[in-house]
Amino acid sequence: MRFVPSLLLLLILATSCGRDGEAPVVEAAELTGRWDLVEARRDNVKTNLLEGLYFVFGEGGRFETNLLTNEAQSGTYSRDGTEIVTTEVEAPMTYEIESLDEDELLLRSRYQGFLFDFRMERHRNQGGGSDAD
Repeated sequence: MRFVPSLLLLLILATSCGRDGEAPVVEAAELTGRWDLVEARRDNVKTNLLEGLYFVFGEGGRFETNLLTNEAQSGTYSRDGTEIVTTEVEAPMTYEIESLDEDELLLRSRYQGFLFDFRMERHRNQGGGSDAD
C-alpha cells in the first residue's frame, strides 16, 4: 500500500508532461504567402494602431510589410523553427510563431518594451493576380 502514493505521483507527472511546452511543428512552405492582420494586441490589450498591416513571406527569404510605414517596404526574413527574424525593413523584428495553420497565423513579438500579438489571416486573392510570392 505504500507504493500507491508514489505510483499516483508518477502517473500525474507522466500525464502532465504532454505537448504543452513544445513548439508547434510547421513546414516552412506553409508560411509562404500574404498574411493580413485581423487583430493586434499590445501588452494583451486590443489595439487598432496597426489596422491594415500585412506581411508577405516570399520564396528565397523575400519579405514585404507596411509595418510602421503604411507603405510597402521590402526586406528579407529567415526562419529557424518557430522563430522568424526580419531584416532590411523600417522595424526589423523577431517574431515567435505561436500557431500556424492553413488560414491563420499567430505571431508574438517585443518592440520598444511592449509585447505584441498579431492574429493574421491568409490573404485569399480575389482578382486572379499574384500574392507576391
